[in-house]
Amino acid sequence: MFEITGDDIALLNDRDLRRLIGRLCEAELRRHGHSVSHAAWGGSQTAKDGGLDVHVALPPGASISGFIPRPETGFQVKKPDMPRKEIIEEMKPGGVMRPILADLAKASGAYIIVSATGSTAFSALKNRKEAMADAVDGMVDASKLALDFYDRNRVATWLRDHPGLIPWARSVIGRSIPGWQFVRPMVPRPWWRG
Repeated sequence: MFEITGDDIALLNDRDLRRLIGRLCEAELRRHGHSVSHAAWGGSQTAKDGGLDVHVALPPGASISGFIPRPETGFQVKKPDMPRKEIIEEMKPGGVMRPILADLAKASGAYIIVSATGSTAFSALKNRKEAMADAVDGMVDASKLALDFYDRNRVATWLRDHPGLIPWARSVIGRSIPGWQFVRPMVPRPWWRG
């Protein structure tokens, strides 16, 4: 009943994909016992973001693993597929390295590109990761930066790990689960207001 696939993820638009990654980061932080205040995302999808759409910044020494591989992890979220040329242009627009990549490397952080359209076999995933490594080649502390690429199937896997978000995702793509409705949590009224 709570099934979600990579094909479902491919139906998300840019805005909803970013919202999904932000919510997944919040759910992952809760699971690891961290405050969701360590995840930053929002604003206009077309606003200049310096190369990050979702940013997780935990205090030094905090422990995290899985789909958020490092205490400081940045996600760049894209609807279209991101083959080698687009990856390099995203990380080095006009041939100039994005400053956020140097900041993440200095913090021994991680940089992850998320694509809702991409569906990569092992060799294609390897090629995308190699393109990311080539983009930061020669950057100070490049070896300290973890790089990864999440295609639509990996995003679906991550979402299945947090089934409470599946009804929301399905409602966004117009595939609501019969008998279920995503309702925003109600804020209780103060007792003196009755």
